[in-house]
Amino acid sequence: MHRRSFLALAAVTPLAGCTSLLGGGVDTTLSEGELVEFDADEGAELTVTVDVVEIEQPGDDDDLTTDEADVERDSVGFQIRHDEEGVVDTWSVEDTEEFDITIEHGGSHSAMVMSGEADVTIS
Repeated sequence: MHRRSFLALAAVTPLAGCTSLLGGGVDTTLSEGELVEFDADEGAELTVTVDVVEIEQPGDDDDLTTDEADVERDSVGFQIRHDEEGVVDTWSVEDTEEFDITIEHGGSHSAMVMSGEADVTIS
């Protein structure tokens, strides 16, 4: 009897507080050029955590001038977009940061990392 109660609680607990984020949230690693898609309701209050894994440095591209190749990046870019309304917000992350955002337009969204790789959690 106690085992069934525990299993039922374990199955429901991860969903608690996530009713506005459809699909169970995001917990992934993103690199330059990769997107993760998620759905969120209008008015949803989300917590976004970005933990930088690697910052991509300029200089490997033959099209860069000498001045551009000498610049060192100290952060990655992180952006959340609504599929129809455009950019929700963009952040510059040097190490690990947590952001609280309120979704203005419900529906399909995507998140991306620019100039590097980062672990991303949206709940």
